[in-house]
Amino acid sequence: SCNLKSSGLNIHPLLKCQSCVHIADPDQWVQTEPSAYSDEGVLKFRFSTQPGRYECVRTRMRWVCDCDATLQYQILDGQFLNAELERLQCNRIAPVTDVTVISGKLEEVHLPHYVCLGESEASLRDDVKVLSVKEEGITVEHVHLTRFHAEIVRPSFSLKTLIVRWIMRWDEHCDLLLYRCSEVPLILHVYFLPFDARAKEEVEKIEKSSYSILHSRPDRPFRMKTPHILDVPGASVHPKEGITLRRETDPNFFKIKTRLENDLQMTLIREEDKKIVWTAIIEKDELDQIHPQRDESVLNSVADKARYFDDH
Repeated sequence: SCNLKSSGLNIHPLLKCQSCVHIADPDQWVQTEPSAYSDEGVLKFRFSTQPGRYECVRTRMRWVCDCDATLQYQILDGQFLNAELERLQCNRIAPVTDVTVISGKLEEVHLPHYVCLGESEASLRDDVKVLSVKEEGITVEHVHLTRFHAEIVRPSFSLKTLIVRWIMRWDEHCDLLLYRCSEVPLILHVYFLPFDARAKEEVEKIEKSSYSILHSRPDRPFRMKTPHILDVPGASVHPKEGITLRRETDPNFFKIKTRLENDLQMTLIREEDKKIVWTAIIEKDELDQIHPQRDESVLNSVADKARYFDDH
């Protein structure tokens, strides 16, 4: 079963991208909250839906069914495909999704992708393909691309993802994660990562002992496979040579170290053309008010609260 929300376009953070805002995404979808469960440590989602057009609010996958249907799916770590992608000379631009239809039939499935069609080359739409992993091997087929999805009609289900050739230039919608690791001196870790739930979860695990600082994500996409330099006046920033956004490797981060005396001005510069692609100011007052020992994330369960008060 699943929780059905009101019909209408899913107001997702990606819809705020200013580079592709002119590209229509007009279809109406019923937003659904899945039943989520863990199977041997793997998070899976399950839906039972009546005829209609649906979008999962957790993963943005969409589907169309003309009859009652029950399906389950999971999002996999795509790194197991790295060798095959190298053979094909392609890059992955979408989650790896494993869908099983338990009952009924799906007329369409729309897999989410990360590409910004507003900034990428016009020929990209014709170059993107769907890669399917089946028992008999791997197949690659053309697919119709929309603003945030790839539309597959009368789908046969297997492991699927979306790929594009190495030679293509493309920009992706990206997320920003910001952590404070030390107060004096101030040490921040800044992650710019392709918009991917699994990648975000991995970063959150790595930084679980750091303090997460909420900040608005970039409202424009970043170019993949291109070095970006982070400039922070008055601070040391590593790596100095910048970071290249890639999906085949674990997310990298900028380490900022400084003695905090003023607001922190951050500017991300694309190295190839020196274009400023993102700027932000982290106010000194905001950083001064951080008190991790009283942060609710430390007290996120009854057991944690009990241990906290025992220790203090």
